[in-house]
Amino acid sequence: MTVLLDSNVIIALLNSRDKNHSAAKKLLTKLKRPEYGMRITIDYILDEVLTTLWMHTRRKDGVEKAYRLIRHTPEFIRFNHVKSDIFDSAWEKWEKVASWPEKPLSFTDSCILSFMEKHDIEYLATFDSDFDGLVSLVFG
Repeated sequence: MTVLLDSNVIIALLNSRDKNHSAAKKLLTKLKRPEYGMRITIDYILDEVLTTLWMHTRRKDGVEKAYRLIRHTPEFIRFNHVKSDIFDSAWEKWEKVASWPEKPLSFTDSCILSFMEKHDIEYLATFDSDFDGLVSLVFG
């Protein structure tokens, strides 16, 4: 099994003032168990994490910690880049879902879905309800 971590889980884990901080800690403890396999993320999520942490905390040390955790701690999370085939698939997906009023996914969310499809990733760890019904979700 492989689990992709969404930005809101990582942000909540690293920001003690985040409303989901306790839930993120509990979820990550759960995901360390062997039955959950590898935890991965993508460059678009890294961008969201760094940007959001900077905007909400203005703490350079926190942003640097997040960057090191995601980019240089493979035992915590495996980092991947969105390649052009996934990018193109995400664009097609976004064009279809952007007009859905009930599921107005961002382009980053479309990249997540396309990456998961391409790499046969079974689960997404997220606090984002926009993914309900689109992929299998993991909660704390």
